[in-house]
Amino acid sequence: MPQKHTVPSASASRASWSHLALLFSLVTLGTFLGQLAASAICFSGIGDVGEAMKTAVPPKWPLLMLQAIVSSSAFIVAPLLYLYVFMQQRVQTLFPWNQRYSVPLLLTLGLVLVFMVINTWFIQWNAVITLPHWLKTFEIWAQEKEAALQKITTLLTTFRSLEELGGAIVVIGVIPAIGEELLFRGLVQKICHELTSNIHLAIGISAFIFSAIHLQFYGFLPRFLLGTLFGYIYWWTKDLLFPIAAHFFNNAFTLIILFLHQRGLIEQDIVTLQAPSMPVFMFCVVMAITLATLLRHQKSRTY
Repeated sequence: MPQKHTVPSASASRASWSHLALLFSLVTLGTFLGQLAASAICFSGIGDVGEAMKTAVPPKWPLLMLQAIVSSSAFIVAPLLYLYVFMQQRVQTLFPWNQRYSVPLLLTLGLVLVFMVINTWFIQWNAVITLPHWLKTFEIWAQEKEAALQKITTLLTTFRSLEELGGAIVVIGVIPAIGEELLFRGLVQKICHELTSNIHLAIGISAFIFSAIHLQFYGFLPRFLLGTLFGYIYWWTKDLLFPIAAHFFNNAFTLIILFLHQRGLIEQDIVTLQAPSMPVFMFCVVMAITLATLLRHQKSRTY
């Protein structure tokens, strides 16, 4: 049965806009307070983050702690405050799955793995995109921002031990998976759906914001597509555990492959991974459609 679209009333739209404004105000406040707390805890004897990054060997663990504190404050504490205090809802309402998780989780992880291969093509295309001359100022800013963020990314994903890998998995895998999915899929996507009465538009808007907040133009498209995938996974399952698992798997898998390459256990560097050939690309597209179709029908299955 096709989805019915109903135009929200003016009062409902105002309420949804108010909720969205309140939510992002809390996230902004959480980011600010998290940065203050993290700077006091992690850089009290070093100086600010900018000064730390100018040193020959920037301090890795303080930067990991900084990211962990800020991400937790902005993407976990702030959304939970919105949910519990202002909406008077429990977070358990976002996890209503009442069947076994095993099969749909395997389908979810398989879908993400196949999509990672597909997304390699978009990663490479976006990384070398050339903007028109009238956007030259923005292009220079985007390139400088990309170089600065790449320096931090390289630092945080260069592992000298299993302990460093474990720390990165927590900070880059666990915290963003929980926080960003809680915020963008669990809350923003829901509010956008209330505003537009169109789930596809809601998924697109939340994925756009999700990608934009990372401030990496040369990774915007693949991150947008990934956010779109997470949005549909949440829509199909209606349970936030699945996009959280998908997000965590995407990030943790990448970190583990990087670690194995750096230790000389595998030859392929995932950073320089080439886009798949057209036959492989099309095979992965077919596999993704198949896995997505199976996942969509899991809600009606009984075990």
